[in-house]
Amino acid sequence: MPAEGKRCKVIVVYHPDFAAQGYPALRERIAPAFEELRTRGLLDKEEVSLMEPRPAEEELAEEVHTEGHIQGVKRSGYYQVALLSAGSVILGAEEVASGKADAAFCFTGTAGHHASRDGFWGFCYLNDVAMALVRLRREGRGRRVAILDIDPHFGDGTRDILGEDPKVLHVNLHSGYVMRGSGGSNNLDLALFHDAGDAQFLHAVDRALEAVGRFRPELLFVVFGHDSHRDDYGAFELSDGVYREFALRVKRSFPSGVVYVLSGGARPHVARRAIGDVVEVLAATSP
Repeated sequence: MPAEGKRCKVIVVYHPDFAAQGYPALRERIAPAFEELRTRGLLDKEEVSLMEPRPAEEELAEEVHTEGHIQGVKRSGYYQVALLSAGSVILGAEEVASGKADAAFCFTGTAGHHASRDGFWGFCYLNDVAMALVRLRREGRGRRVAILDIDPHFGDGTRDILGEDPKVLHVNLHSGYVMRGSGGSNNLDLALFHDAGDAQFLHAVDRALEAVGRFRPELLFVVFGHDSHRDDYGAFELSDGVYREFALRVKRSFPSGVVYVLSGGARPHVARRAIGDVVEVLAATSP
């Protein structure tokens, strides 16, 4: 663990309630992936800091979502763990934006990118990235932000909330079905075939990173869904090693200022490899 006050390479944000109370389709991977970090010795590295989040303030959810949306989430039974998940992303974003870490990997118990201003689906209840951006801007940070969403399901909720914001670039690598209008001029949607493999995916990643580089963001959120793996439930047919290569390419383009937000994915063996490889890349002293 880094000495107090010393900048670290990566902050891992984790809470055991993500595994205990998270959405059933997502939570079974959480504890195995976290234990994989421990098994690899990553949590003992000086370059890595482990932090536990608090639930996000309800007023942040109220600023991002309508009252009807929030009442619906409360009825679902996942409101508290969704607030905790948003708190994870907020904590990671604040630590990176304040310069205390080059990057963060934020575990979650529910996902966020399908949570729009007035609706939710697909295991997503509160839009964690949008809530984090509200918090950052209250603190005078996050004036110019990019979001790179590699979950194969289109991030319609994020587009609904942030798509018209000229200070936000929203990039989606998705499986070809855009669920809402593109909105705004700072949006890029890269559709891949449902069975796209590693080469097609990484080619799209390079295009996405070029666009993000031109935008020159202060902070980059990566919505990280490993349901794109061939053994998981989403689209694409990606292999084990592609997530390491993805993280390497992101790190070469953006050595600092990056916040990974865990999104879709269910299979523990996929999560162990994918999340372990990403955090290992983030913790390395060179890309």
